[in-house]
Amino acid sequence: MDSLAHTGIVGAIALALIFYALSGWLRRGYATDLRYALTMIFWLALVCVDHAAAHGWLAGQERPATRVVYQGLILGVSVFLLCALEDWALRHHALRLALAQLVLGLGLALAPLPGGWHAAWFGLNALGSTLLVLMVAQATWTRSGARGWMVLLMAIFGLGVMLADMRAAGEGPLRISVSHYFYVVGMFVLWLALTRRVGAELDTQAPAELERERLAQDLHDGVGSQLASIISALDMGTPQQRATAASLQQCLVELKLLVDGADSDASALSHLASLRYRMQPLLETAGITLHWRMDDDEVIDSVRGDAARQILRIAQETLANAVRHSGASEVAVTCCHVRARRSLLLEIVDNGVGMSPDLLTIGVETSPSGHHRLGKGLPGMERRARRLGGRLVIDAVHGRGTRVRLLVPMARLTAGGDSERAA
Repeated sequence: MDSLAHTGIVGAIALALIFYALSGWLRRGYATDLRYALTMIFWLALVCVDHAAAHGWLAGQERPATRVVYQGLILGVSVFLLCALEDWALRHHALRLALAQLVLGLGLALAPLPGGWHAAWFGLNALGSTLLVLMVAQATWTRSGARGWMVLLMAIFGLGVMLADMRAAGEGPLRISVSHYFYVVGMFVLWLALTRRVGAELDTQAPAELERERLAQDLHDGVGSQLASIISALDMGTPQQRATAASLQQCLVELKLLVDGADSDASALSHLASLRYRMQPLLETAGITLHWRMDDDEVIDSVRGDAARQILRIAQETLANAVRHSGASEVAVTCCHVRARRSLLLEIVDNGVGMSPDLLTIGVETSPSGHHRLGKGLPGMERRARRLGGRLVIDAVHGRGTRVRLLVPMARLTAGGDSERAA
């Protein structure tokens, strides 16, 4: 096979992966897909420049051309791997180092330096990339998550490939080597794992997990269908029957949310999206306008398992209280990553009747009519917050609305081992 045919085949495969990743980014909005696509674009550019240099098409500019593209590839790989880490503070500092390495590296690659000085470009990248790998190793050793070890493995592999490329290039242009193809395959597998395009088959799940999902589905198909039929029959009846239908509708929503929460690996982002979909009809029936804001989707999506379900239950209980007791016309839900505090924030605010601050400590629910009754909702929310390792703050003034704020350190959420299931 001649070099043109070889380059054409490699380019076609790279383009297919790029378009596949970009299509995933457009459909799902995951930045991981976009970062992988950009990394592959840099590598495809290096393949093309390498082919042009081998055929003498660059008119003596082979060395700066390959180094500029290679510098972009180093950045692409660094950003992809660093953003896969769950340690958000370390990732922030490491990305700054990667950007500084890019700027200095481009300057040295394009500078008309005399012979021998080009070793400075190699030294800069060797030092910068080694520091990045050490930062990844530190984060992985501290957290010991499977994701971190995968990222560390690819970071060490990438450092080895880069150093081998630089040693082979010497003062000349950098070239594509066999190691590149193995590294591209490794990056592809890591990308599939990070975006959960591959995973365990259903029959590899624990029996208890399978049984729980089966029961949840049976509840949805059996009891849920019966409730829906009863609600339809009561909706056209007397005012008392319609009130009963409204109560049953809330029960049906809670049942559906129970089924939605059966996925033990679902993220907080998907749980909250399901909550919005399920609660929207109830809010509209109650005359409540919902304002929804989810920032830092990738951070929220990294929170999974029981921690994600605890966040769902706190948000669900708060919205249910807003529907049943607040008398509000608007409710705003915000979830975001507070970088300054390295924490995840869930905030739900309504403009309803609120309640007296002294009632909050004993978990009293307040209805629009002013009647109070002792409930389990608020103490239950506080217990869930403690299990998450976070803090729940409820600001409520009678007649001026209620604000519920949950703030949980990201280190507790991504560790995933400190929260427990709550009834």
